[in-house]
Amino acid sequence: MDLRITAFKEALDNFAYLARIDLAEIRQMLPDERLVDGFQNGRAQKFEYTTELCWKAIKVFLKDKDGIDEAAPKKIIKAYYIEGYIAEDDYLLLLDAIEDRNRLSHIYDAETFNRILARLSDYAALFERIGAHLTKQSE
Repeated sequence: MDLRITAFKEALDNFAYLARIDLAEIRQMLPDERLVDGFQNGRAQKFEYTTELCWKAIKVFLKDKDGIDEAAPKKIIKAYYIEGYIAEDDYLLLLDAIEDRNRLSHIYDAETFNRILARLSDYAALFERIGAHLTKQSE
């Protein structure tokens, strides 16, 4: 298996765990809101990192399997969809993940930040489906 696919799978395990943690439980364990804020920022960072590794793993997969060599994340994801490796709903959700990753780099308001964080468990499930596919197809 390619190192980028392996790196994606390893990052995914940590991200999926953090994405599914109940924030109310964290608030009980961490009474200082600054610690909760740090936790939330860590989750956002894991999401950004895992999203980046996801599209790069797909890029490697497409190049190896189909000879497709695109550079931009959205073009990679579109090619993955066109080649029939992902359902339309997951394709659209993956595009949303890329957009949210980009937004996190340029937002400065708590409302947008929290809306993105509310979608992390959906993204974790999507990444797990993609990771399983890439692993199965790369064996």
